[in-house]
Amino acid sequence: MEGLFGKLKKLDAYPKINEDFYSRTLSGGVITIVSSIVMFLLFISELRLYLHPVTETKLLVDTSRGERLRINFDITFPALPCSIVSLDAMDISGEEHLDVKHDIIKRRIDAHGTVIEVRQDGIGAPKIEKPLQRHGGRLEHNETYCGSCYGAEASDDDCCNSCEEVREAYRKKGWGMSNPDLIDQCKREGFLQRIKDEDGEGCNIYGFLDVNRVAGNFHFAPGKSFQQSNVHVHDLQAFQKDSFNVSHKINKIAFGDFFPGVVNPLDGVQWIQEAPYGMYQYFIKVVPSVYNDINGQKIQSNQFSVTEHFRADEVGRVQALPGVFFFYDLSPIKVIFTEGHVPFLHFLTNVCAIVGGIFTVSGIVDAFVYHSQKAIKKKMEIGKFS
Repeated sequence: MEGLFGKLKKLDAYPKINEDFYSRTLSGGVITIVSSIVMFLLFISELRLYLHPVTETKLLVDTSRGERLRINFDITFPALPCSIVSLDAMDISGEEHLDVKHDIIKRRIDAHGTVIEVRQDGIGAPKIEKPLQRHGGRLEHNETYCGSCYGAEASDDDCCNSCEEVREAYRKKGWGMSNPDLIDQCKREGFLQRIKDEDGEGCNIYGFLDVNRVAGNFHFAPGKSFQQSNVHVHDLQAFQKDSFNVSHKINKIAFGDFFPGVVNPLDGVQWIQEAPYGMYQYFIKVVPSVYNDINGQKIQSNQFSVTEHFRADEVGRVQALPGVFFFYDLSPIKVIFTEGHVPFLHFLTNVCAIVGGIFTVSGIVDAFVYHSQKAIKKKMEIGKFS
């Protein structure tokens, strides 16, 4: 056994020095304190990294199919009344959503941004005594009201009982409404008067769109939209206005749900219109993203980048439709974020590297300072230090 112990002693890589040969110095004590503080701070930093989850990022080709895209928005138009502005959405597959009203709330605001009224889209139809019937006479007692669509009926049984229904029938036919006062329903409901009463007001529109997961666009513009000779146009004649101020502030635009770390570059963007007519265009590249948190929950969402362009009227060009347009396209690359903890062995390796590294470096510094002091002291003793 003693022979075995003797062989093990020869393998000792850490030979011990007798305390009688130790030489303790002031500089060594200072270096020990400083290195201990640095070691402690680095250990605390490494411990925090170990205890808090870290996020890893991975890029993959997006192979998902048949999914839907949810677009959340909150936009304020300080100079465009709610009765005028409408929302349309369309994509390259041919699907169109014209004059969208569902899942959207409009808030009338005054010049100072104070909310006047919150309502669903559309102008209401108040009850009026003896409205004009489709056959030409006035509504009599015990009769069922059936207003005329003024030639825009899809069938003989169609009725338009409000100004909004007449405008919708005209839109489906691809017709423009030049003078609403010639329409009995609009005249009775005070369509033009209400627009005049709302002149100088603004509108805050918020809600969401659920569209196909393909390239497309959605836009906010004045007037009812319809197709005319395969061209998307808006009926602006009904408002009898020479110009439309589509200055706006984007409070929020998001393509999907929120997840930690997401940045929406359009949030808080504001543009002020100076020209009488103009089209604001935002070209958006949507990047599909998946966030897997530390608890195993998966959030399917999107990030996006954007470029902006303003198209004003120019001589010799077709007048631009006033409005705010968002053109979006999908990236073929999907980003996957995964939360996770640093492995314990990785943490242990880093701690050992911190302790060993600082111990080694402090030893080198201490040896340099000690030998420097010793050399200077020797030169001073022989009088050669100057």
